[in-house]
Amino acid sequence: MVRRGRAEADRGATSAASTLLGSEIAAAADGGSAARGWLRLGRDGRLTAYASCAEGLVRWTESAPGSDIWQGPELFPVEGWAGRFTLAQDSNGFVWFAGTRHRDGAPGGRELIIATQYQTGRPLGDWRAVGNPFPEPRQEGGEPLPPPGDPIVLPDGTGSLHILTTRFGAGVGGRTRRADGTWDKWVDYQGKWVRGAVVPLVTAQGRAEFLAPFRGGASYWGQDAPGSDFRWLGRIEADAVEGTYSSCETGPGTGTYFWRHPADGGVIAYRPQAPAGTSPALMPLGGAGGVGPVGIARTRIDGYDCTVLLQRGSEGCPEIAAYPTEGEQYGTWWAPVGDRCAGLPAISLDARGSVAIAMIDMDGGLLIARQDLTDRGLAFGPWCRVG
Repeated sequence: MVRRGRAEADRGATSAASTLLGSEIAAAADGGSAARGWLRLGRDGRLTAYASCAEGLVRWTESAPGSDIWQGPELFPVEGWAGRFTLAQDSNGFVWFAGTRHRDGAPGGRELIIATQYQTGRPLGDWRAVGNPFPEPRQEGGEPLPPPGDPIVLPDGTGSLHILTTRFGAGVGGRTRRADGTWDKWVDYQGKWVRGAVVPLVTAQGRAEFLAPFRGGASYWGQDAPGSDFRWLGRIEADAVEGTYSSCETGPGTGTYFWRHPADGGVIAYRPQAPAGTSPALMPLGGAGGVGPVGIARTRIDGYDCTVLLQRGSEGCPEIAAYPTEGEQYGTWWAPVGDRCAGLPAISLDARGSVAIAMIDMDGGLLIARQDLTDRGLAFGPWCRVG
């Protein structure tokens, strides 16, 4: 099923050629518009996959938990859509989206926008502009600033939603929408030389934190408790390929951040909150030649709590690895798990708690493979084209 927009814009609807939409989806994904974590599990047990195309946001939805029949692709057009988006899911299961659209009269002709999906398969709410912390498009001396990094949505455990955006030469700006719907003013988190988007993480207890990357490292910010203000927690000194960061809670209240080393593209893991008496260390995890950020999930494999990593490998195909959580010293072995994909593959747990992996093929179709729980280790059934 393919749906395209009706006259009243951003809400979805009439049909058009599936092949045309598919080619737009594949082109956007291969052009770098795939969002981290674009496969999500709803509170009703259904998975949803999200993508972008030239006209707006695209969505596929499981018809029932664990089903190989999906609805979609559905297109939700956005006037002035700039092509890229990020997403996050809060403790209520709401999925929040942030993006940028072109608008005459906005600073630099661009404004930040957010929208919400409150239930699996339901329409998105209206896209709303949230302002811009960088209204001046030029640096001192008249040189134009580069475009801002992708806006990031970061929900914490109090029901507050934090919007974070960056601009090289200007810094990191953040704004908070409280649980009662009121908006705070923009806050300056410094970081004039920050490059790309911030890297968010929220713990199971609802405490939010983020990294603000710069060349040669990153600044580390976090809440002392859910709902408190962000404060500067330190600085990480480490080289990373720009745009390759991702994160996951790997212990109670403890986050691990992942990125690629510029020497060979191999994956690095790092925990800013190292155990007492030890210093944080950079931990290599292989995956040389891979591109972009890794997808991350945690599950039990043969009775052990394991972290599963998914990447787009050097040949453009999905590759997967797993290791005991916070046991990076044991190393990883990467295995190919599919044919060439457009953009980044994605990973999530499904309604059974098994690992589901997704990719967009070169025709813009959605393919899903699920963990085979009857086999030992981390084995997958065949890929199924569902949309």
